[in-house]
Amino acid sequence: MFGFVVANPQKLTDEQNVRYKAVYCGLCEDLGKERGIKCRIALTYDLVFLAIVLSSVCGEEYMETVGRCPVHPAKKRKFLQNKYTSYAADMNIALAYYKYIDDWQDDNSKSAYMKAKLFSKEVEKIAEKYPEQCEAIKKCLSELTEIEKNGVLVPDVPAVVFGKLLGSVFAVLDTPLKSYLYDFGFALGKFIYVMDAAVDLKSDIKKQKYNPFIQYSFIDTEPVLQMLMAECVEKYKVLPIKQDKEIIENILFSGVWTAFDARKKGK
Repeated sequence: MFGFVVANPQKLTDEQNVRYKAVYCGLCEDLGKERGIKCRIALTYDLVFLAIVLSSVCGEEYMETVGRCPVHPAKKRKFLQNKYTSYAADMNIALAYYKYIDDWQDDNSKSAYMKAKLFSKEVEKIAEKYPEQCEAIKKCLSELTEIEKNGVLVPDVPAVVFGKLLGSVFAVLDTPLKSYLYDFGFALGKFIYVMDAAVDLKSDIKKQKYNPFIQYSFIDTEPVLQMLMAECVEKYKVLPIKQDKEIIENILFSGVWTAFDARKKGK
């Protein structure tokens, strides 16, 4: 359900691309140093967006360092890190772990079980630190499994559940901004779930897998996505964006549509 909240590098300046990648590398560095090198396998660009948005809303500056990455040691890289890249790293692990657990319990996947075991000790620490977020992730993924088992063909039903999940992940601040961040994450989560279902529709039909759009054609999903993104943009406009506005809006207005546009073109 992740992999859609990414930048469109062709519409970023060279400077913006460098900064975006530096936050990605900072998040990767947080994963490796704080939680162990094995946790880097969970890394996803979607959580970079989380770190950038939270840092922007709070006006949190990054600490910049330059060094070598153990995964790509040949060339020195720039790392941008702060408390929100660290938080995003923890959420990255929690999301991956609970998804692996869900896949193991649902499909008896040995691969998912082994991956979950890699993260289990770290997730215990993260759950103690962020009980509200981890409980929401666990509960919502379980609800999604039940919805899929029951074959619910109303797209809004599973989309709302995933919206609650992502809303809880965004709502980390114990300030009046928490509710606004939740609303934005909730709207974005609904969009991501529907986008994932739309892009996978043809493949899911072929594999006879659950998809809430099974009675729709791919092109019918576009108006639904546009409506959900309009809601997401309205929630975004309320947030006090203090930095990296161009990168955030590149992701929100262009990057999130990359996979859908590719599918439209038959790629």
